[in-house]
Amino acid sequence: MSGSPFKLSDKPYDWLGSGSYFWEWDILRAYEWAVQWRSKDPCVVGAVIELGNCLDLTTRKGAEAVMEAHTTYLELMRITGSPVRENKKAKTDEAGDVTLRFLDREVMEHLHASYKIVSKKTNGSVKEFDTVRALFPEGKELYPGAGFWDKTHVQIAVKEVAQIRGVFRVPIRELKALNIPDVYRF
Repeated sequence: MSGSPFKLSDKPYDWLGSGSYFWEWDILRAYEWAVQWRSKDPCVVGAVIELGNCLDLTTRKGAEAVMEAHTTYLELMRITGSPVRENKKAKTDEAGDVTLRFLDREVMEHLHASYKIVSKKTNGSVKEFDTVRALFPEGKELYPGAGFWDKTHVQIAVKEVAQIRGVFRVPIRELKALNIPDVYRF
């Protein structure tokens, strides 16, 4: 809110690769995450994000790009004799959750590196991705045998910070409707 830049997360389990992570239209889930992982004084902000050239894993084309990246990642690991990373459950994961996405991150970073090389070789006619958007299934089944989970959300990883066009306070009435305390005490 003060104009300081967003920090790119670059953790080895960031499933969409390095970027500034956002929850799409889910103030409550963002707040829950902040309470659980980040701060004694959690805060949520709204952001206007222009997706730009988006690798959207909710589409067939996006999913196919990631499947191809996985194939070439495995081949690269075989050629170099490097170990293939694995996704793992965290101690705090609920049944069905796998939040330590080491393999997913490696595949995404491999995909981004490949696009960077191709972009240079094609003088920018093939563009690098500005953002990545994906559905993150998480939590407990909504009911026995359900294919829906209570913490499922859409995440966006912004790789190109210029795609964050603005930041704003979430209206207090929306916070109250979600039983989130006034997070703007500053």
